[in-house]
Amino acid sequence: MKQSQIPRMQYWVLLVVFSLCAVAGIASVVVAEIFMPHNVGGNLGRLAMYRYMGTGAIAWACIAVWAGYKLKINC
Repeated sequence: MKQSQIPRMQYWVLLVVFSLCAVAGIASVVVAEIFMPHNVGGNLGRLAMYRYMGTGAIAWACIAVWAGYKLKINC
């Protein structure tokens, strides 16, 4: 069975795009922590940001690390 090879440029695109997404996700969690009001509604909003953007940022960072690893071993 033939394996398809992904061009090196696509790994660079994955690395850059998903790194930016991970940084934006972490920044949005920080902004939510700073600007959400300290009441019940603000706490629920903060929890939602941690739940969605926190796990999303981790997933995006993992994809970026994978792309960087593939770039390193394909040199």
